[in-house]
Amino acid sequence: MDEIRDEEFLLRHIPGGTTWQAPGPRITSSNFQLRHDRNETGVSVNRLSLTAPDRLLELVGGSVEKGSRVASVKVADVRALGLKVIAKPLPDDEGHAEIQSDTASLDDHTCRKRLRDLFQFIPQTS
Repeated sequence: MDEIRDEEFLLRHIPGGTTWQAPGPRITSSNFQLRHDRNETGVSVNRLSLTAPDRLLELVGGSVEKGSRVASVKVADVRALGLKVIAKPLPDDEGHAEIQSDTASLDDHTCRKRLRDLFQFIPQTS
């Protein structure tokens, strides 16, 4: 499996709407909640080194017109929370990865809030 270096940056699609973006806009912790009913093992992200922000929006069907934004975080900062980052390439998305629970749990609301605080919106290009 492809090793993800601490220096790399991850991207996450943040949909439009108040569930995902609070006034400001600010990222909400709901963006990092696992959907156990869908058997999610981690939070889907993309490696900036392999997936451009505009391409990420294409892959997830997001659009600036619908309020979608892209946020980024440094891998080392995610790991410092006690979470792991693993590569999980998909057939149409080689840059796909996941943030997964490790010594900290994504089922813990405090952990999700800390993760939320690490992610920063990147400037919109479209």
